[in-house]
Formats: sequence, structure tokens, C-alpha cells
Amino acid sequence: MRGTYYIACETAFTDNEKRLASEKARDDITRILTQSGSDIAFRELNIHFDTGRWMDHPAIVQIGEHLRAKREWEKKTRDLTRGDVLLIQFPAVNHSLFLYRVLKSLKKRGVFLIAVLHDVEAIRGSKRRNKSLKNRMRKYYEEVLCLKYFDRLIVHNDRMRKMVGKAMSIPVDKLIDLEIFDYLGGKAWMRPRYKSEGVIIAGNLTPVKAGYVYQLPRDVRWNLYGVNFAGQAQPGLEVSGRKSEKGVVYYGSFPAEEIADELEGGFGLVWDGPSCKGCEGIYGEYLRINDPHKTSLYLAAGIPVIIWKEAALAPYSLAHECGVTVGSLSEIRDVIGGMDEKTYSALRENARAVGRLLSAGEYTKRAVVKALADRDERGRSEDSIIS
Repeated sequence: MRGTYYIACETAFTDNEKRLASEKARDDITRILTQSGSDIAFRELNIHFDTGRWMDHPAIVQIGEHLRAKREWEKKTRDLTRGDVLLIQFPAVNHSLFLYRVLKSLKKRGVFLIAVLHDVEAIRGSKRRNKSLKNRMRKYYEEVLCLKYFDRLIVHNDRMRKMVGKAMSIPVDKLIDLEIFDYLGGKAWMRPRYKSEGVIIAGNLTPVKAGYVYQLPRDVRWNLYGVNFAGQAQPGLEVSGRKSEKGVVYYGSFPAEEIADELEGGFGLVWDGPSCKGCEGIYGEYLRINDPHKTSLYLAAGIPVIIWKEAALAPYSLAHECGVTVGSLSEIRDVIGGMDEKTYSALRENARAVGRLLSAGEYTKRAVVKALADRDERGRSEDSIIS
């Protein structure tokens, strides 16, 4: 029994959000899975909805917007039937308080549901002490309850696989390890790289998320790229080509589709949180189970990574010999200074090899093939679980 493959494509992000990893990751997965000529080519199922935020509006207004989102999902999925496949990138971009009802209906109709998890706020935000009962209940309906209806969930890595399975009581055999996010970036991995060019920090540079950026050791060249930078730095144009320059250099922000070609540096840093001594706080601790999209950006550009030694992607970078691990940012000067050119060249070539895979969408394809492998047998046996 073979039906039609669909991927839900929600309303585009705002212009500012297109400079962050969130939109790029989702867009790449859509492009990879809708490529013509593939045995598993998906059709786009466009979900149109206003992406405006209503957090400051009265509750009755917000509920109305949630209901509008539900009706849009119902309208666009009404023709799906037994044997069809629907892949949803999760969490849903648009307000989704009632999405679980749509998923329940699709499940009853025999549609095979796959989720690609980008973030699980119910887990990441679980340590926030200021979470209200209202917020926790909302996340239950938007995330926890929804995820139980999926036949397969593609998660970042094995650590997230175990944590999601345990925290949400989802059978581990329904969870598939992506390993690392792909990154469609053309031929950026072919560009020459040198360890003397400094360390790149790319992403959202707001003090709330990346407080460490405002305490960086000044004995290393740091090349910053991203939105919301609120510190002091040398403008990138003034120091371009001066590889031995030390300190913080800010190059500005670029659309996610362009940034891979703009990066200057010999390494890419994967770090988060308020401290240079270790990855701490909500965002830092999240690295223990999260695959930051910036890791894929660096590797897709052929740039070796420097990553927190306790991060979920640290074993991947070591196994593929495309990066090094550190416990604190104060170690980086000695790591780079003590590295000979032969060692760096090997890291760079391995980063390029991984970059070629990411630029071809190989990890996404493998995970989806695995998700579909036994859908007929499992789909029939699981139809009766949720009623």
C-alpha cells in the first residue's frame, strides 16, 4: 500500500527571522525532500497563516487565532487518506494549540505521520523557574500531546532520542536519530581555510542567549556574525586580510542562504550560554541534547569546529575528525597555537568531506528512508493505539 508523500510548508518567517537558523533548517529539509527524480519525493502542502505574534493580546483573541490555524490545517489535509504520508516540521511555526485534534483525525484516517523535531521547548524550557501554569499547559497541548500522535519522530541525535522517549513516554523504536542537520550551501566547502584566520561565532548574538560573547578572551581573533550584537568590536571591513589581528571583530548579519559564503575564519565555535568557562544556563545545557544548526553551517563551509566537550555533537565531530573539543574558551588559544599545519589540514579536509554530505542533504534522506521503511506493518498495528 503506497500513497502520496506530503510535507507541510507553513507561512514564511519574517525578514529578521530569515537571518537566523530556524528558517534555514526548515527550508533546507523541504528542498531536500521535494527534489524531483527521487523515489521519496514529497509534495508541498502549503499552510497559509499570519505569522504575527499575539502574546500581548487578550486570551480570547489568541484562542481565536489558534482556531483559525486549526481550520487551515483541516482544510489543507482534508483529502489525505489511508496510505498517505504527512511530514511535519515540529514545533509548528503557526499557533498550534489545537493541532493535536488535526493529528488525531489524520491518525484515525490511516495517514502515516512523521515529525522532524527542531526544538522541544517542553524539554528546553523545563528548567525555567518562571514558567507559569498557563505556559506549561500550552506547551503540553502544543508539543507533548501532539508528539504522541506521530508514527515516527526524527530527532537530532541519540541523546535526544533517549530523553524524548523517557520524558514523553514515547517508544524508543518510534524515534529516529538524524545525527546532524544538513545544510544546503552550494560550494562553500571548497574555499581555502587557514587556522590563523581566527574563530568564527555565528548565530543570534543577543546577551540573553549568548552572554559569553561579551566576555571573550582577547588573546584570540573572534569573527562574529549574526543579529542582536550589543557589544564593542572592530568592524570587519577595517581588519579584513589582517589574519594575526586579536580581539573581537564584528562582520554583521547575513541572510541564512548567503552566510556560508561570507564566513572568514579557520574554526567555527559551537557554544552557548552566559559563561566562557562552560556551557551553562538554559541554552548552554541544551547543547547536551541539541544539534545546533551553526555546526552544520561551519561544516558545510568546510570549516573545522571547536565545540564544548559535553555537547551532544562533540562525539560526532571527534568520530569524523572534523573538529576539536574544549571545556572552556580559555583553552582555545593553546589548542590553536599548539596545532601544526598538518593536523589542521587533516581537520579541514575532513570538514570538507562532511560538508559535501550536508550540502547534498544526505542525512535528511537517510532518516526519512528509515522512517518509511516499515510504515505499512507498523501503521496497521498502531492505528488502534490512539482512539
